Amino acid sequence: MTIGLVLFLVASNTQTGWVYLLSGTIFGALITGWWTSRRALRPAGFRLWVPVSAPRGQGFAATLSWTSAARGYPAYWRPLEGLRLDQQGRETARLEQNVREQRLWLIAERRGVYAWLDGEITCYGPLAWFAARRALTPELSQPLHVLPRRLQMTQTALQVLSRGELGERRGQPSGQGDLRRLREYQVGDDVRSIHWASSARRGELVVREFSQGGALQLVLCWGCHPEAVHELEAFEEMLDWVYTYFAHARESGWPVQLLAPQPDGSWKASDRAETLACAEPLATPAAPASNEAEGWARLDFWLGPHPGSVFGGGARVFEFGQRASQERRLA
Repeated sequence: MTIGLVLFLVASNTQTGWVYLLSGTIFGALITGWWTSRRALRPAGFRLWVPVSAPRGQGFAATLSWTSAARGYPAYWRPLEGLRLDQQGRETARLEQNVREQRLWLIAERRGVYAWLDGEITCYGPLAWFAARRALTPELSQPLHVLPRRLQMTQTALQVLSRGELGERRGQPSGQGDLRRLREYQVGDDVRSIHWASSARRGELVVREFSQGGALQLVLCWGCHPEAVHELEAFEEMLDWVYTYFAHARESGWPVQLLAPQPDGSWKASDRAETLACAEPLATPAAPASNEAEGWARLDFWLGPHPGSVFGGGARVFEFGQRASQERRLA
């Protein structure tokens, strides 16, 4: 008000005062808009509820909650790196004044484990000019594991996970094997395995006995040739295929293990896909010993040339990088 009064006095006592009055009015409006935006932006209590894991390149739902965003004006939030928003084509989420929670659709762009998520909140104020911006890192409900991308598999590749391609396994992937024989019912047997037709003919209860290990048990192993550890793009492509096989096998109900190399030269087995989120290219001069004797079939994914270990049961090797094998193309 003081600046406006001074400009008015100047304008009323000079012939060119109207120029100063007009310029001062515009300048004062801009200063007021900037100052109002800064005063209105008051973020507090931001928290982002995320799932345990999500594949790279695939969207997932999350919930953003907050205590306050901007007083009197809407605010806009967006993540900065690793993930991006897709709010019906917009990459920012509009935070309304009277709302304290909003459903978001996020897309992971980079594999890894996110313990925090850097972002930015913006308030444009009354004139939508000179927006006020602040860095904002919402608290995550739990660490987010961004898994490799899940790829499409051809029918030829799916046959590798079905019958005849890995060992000689048959039967349903539900845990039951082939029908071995019919025997008399014993206390403790599952009543669902009773063969009622044979029981009626014999006059006593008869149950089905299945062979063990009918379901395919699969080990997915990966490693890196010492000369190929810097081929990061090929390494990410290799992990994409590891996760693709893992996801398809899991959906079919088969037990699956991931065998990952460790910095000390050992191998660590895990049945959790989150292992792939923190995988790094480590020099692996040799492949682990085969565990076919324990009833597991194995697929090896290797960055660069494979060390050349020989496995029983028709195990396969997929090589990635400059020396891609023909078997890789089957996938």
